[in-house]
Amino acid sequence: MSKEQYIEFPEEYTRRELNARYREIPLKDTTSRLLRKYFNAMANLYGIIPLHKAKEIVFSLSPKLVTEDEFLAFAEIARHECEDYYILGGDELYTDVRHTKPLDREIIDVTLIGESIDLFIETKRSQREKPYYVPDKKHLLEYDDPFYCEDTPEKTALRRFMEERLGLSGDKLEDAFDDLLYGVRSVSGSVEGVLSHFDKRNIRFRSDRDMNRFVELYSKFSNTTRMPCNRGYTPDEMMQMTPPEERFKSLSLGPNIRKSLQTGEMDIENFRKQILTMELPSEALRFDLLKQLADIKPSAPQPEKQKKVGRNDPCPCGSGKKYKRCCGK
Repeated sequence: MSKEQYIEFPEEYTRRELNARYREIPLKDTTSRLLRKYFNAMANLYGIIPLHKAKEIVFSLSPKLVTEDEFLAFAEIARHECEDYYILGGDELYTDVRHTKPLDREIIDVTLIGESIDLFIETKRSQREKPYYVPDKKHLLEYDDPFYCEDTPEKTALRRFMEERLGLSGDKLEDAFDDLLYGVRSVSGSVEGVLSHFDKRNIRFRSDRDMNRFVELYSKFSNTTRMPCNRGYTPDEMMQMTPPEERFKSLSLGPNIRKSLQTGEMDIENFRKQILTMELPSEALRFDLLKQLADIKPSAPQPEKQKKVGRNDPCPCGSGKKYKRCCGK
């Protein structure tokens, strides 16, 4: 039975009241700022993380920063602060949860909770039983910036394509890439959504070849980007950690579909558009299907095969004799 959704946000304190409460712990301003960066970074990288796991990570990276009591006191005050994360317990998200222990509350990226908590629920479901990616302190704190994205070859190639083939530059490029990055990191993101967003922004592809190339680059970028649904791991890293026998096998077009596409019974272009818009478990599978489709070459029209003539059938030459007595001798 699914829990009934019910969001009750903690009261938001004024900055003056927040500062006064932080001094009561007491915590230095530098310590409070660092903890706030940690919380923001973990919200952006993981999407959802319980406070007991956040405490474990903070203590492993900054062992002498705070005591456990100070950590809990900070988290309690931070719940009332306007940041890019919420700190909520199940009793604040659902009507049928009576009490959540402080360390079982969760740091939640604000983008996962809006008019509903559907994105939160879907992200939490996708995280199930996955390990946490824990980088070093410097790298983790870079995720304090919600638009931070590691400089990978895949990111460079995609941005270069957007500059050179889509004609984007300056703020327009940054805005388009930020929207694309948000889509990649979201469990609800898809290449269809990206193409639709490009259309709304009046961003056009010069040719179908450019669109196919974009989908290829987007898929590679998606598979090498750290995602909240994977608790900070990239899809490629998750694949490497999964035993071969448990990996999701590639989808196959199948011999009948291949034959229909080769003969022209099915239109290759229409089928490609269907692949671009259909719902799939991952962008890697979409790219794999597009690659399979690209390998199919339409065959030349085949001459119609003549029906085999039996030896006792009338000869097709029109002589009136049996085939075995005429042309079949």
